Amino acid sequence: MAGLFPGGAFQALSLTFDDARPSQLEVAVPVLDHYGIAATFYVLAQEVRHRLDAWQHVAASGHEIGNHTATHPCSANHNVGAAAQRFALEEFSLTRIAADIDRASDDIESLFGVRPVTFAYPCGHSFVGRGLSKASFVPIVARRFVAGRGYRSEDANDPTVCDLAELDAYQIDGLAPTELMTLVDNAEPDRWVVLVGHHIGQAGEFTVDAGALETLSRHVAADKNIWVAPVRDVARYILETIPSRIPPPPAPRLTRIVRRLARTPRTSH
Repeated sequence: MAGLFPGGAFQALSLTFDDARPSQLEVAVPVLDHYGIAATFYVLAQEVRHRLDAWQHVAASGHEIGNHTATHPCSANHNVGAAAQRFALEEFSLTRIAADIDRASDDIESLFGVRPVTFAYPCGHSFVGRGLSKASFVPIVARRFVAGRGYRSEDANDPTVCDLAELDAYQIDGLAPTELMTLVDNAEPDRWVVLVGHHIGQAGEFTVDAGALETLSRHVAADKNIWVAPVRDVARYILETIPSRIPPPPAPRLTRIVRRLARTPRTSH
């Protein structure tokens, strides 16, 4: 029996990297290109500008460039110092985060000539405000992108029911080669595994082990049961090809009729 993904593959895999770190250009891209793997890079425009020619070559080589906001706001618990607190999500409104996201898309389009179609939540956080005023900005992402990637949710995505606007993803920074291979190989059939890394080098809190990335890339490039593709491509394939088990919302007119009938007193005959 064939799997859900192209070529009958039983698993989709997306490798993603955040923040446009220099080691991604120096270490990750050569490894990925060697094995013919296209990844997704969620960049910050100010970092891209330092090495614009190199990043434009990455995009031209088939890798996806995604939106990671303009200012990378996270929860106040993740920000250090007074300056960083200005970009704490607790201090943002929905209007402000929408403007931050749109600015990033404008910057990416200006730098690469293509508008991004997927988004990654900085620090995996998808809210603004505090307490009673706290609100999710997932709907903002859903209106602008075909997919929004989460972070540290540590689960694979079931393509028939997952919320494409807030996908689960695994952090792979610091994992040994065997740990990374186990994570991918132990995924349930017909699931989409999304991996997130930052620096590439010696394994650490925010660094993917270079050897582990090499081992994984060699393995998945040779495994025909794993479809490796950017987030953009998998999300579009799901939208266009895989039937959803989520019932569609009732049409507005039908909803009004049902509510009206529910309020109408019943008479006996």
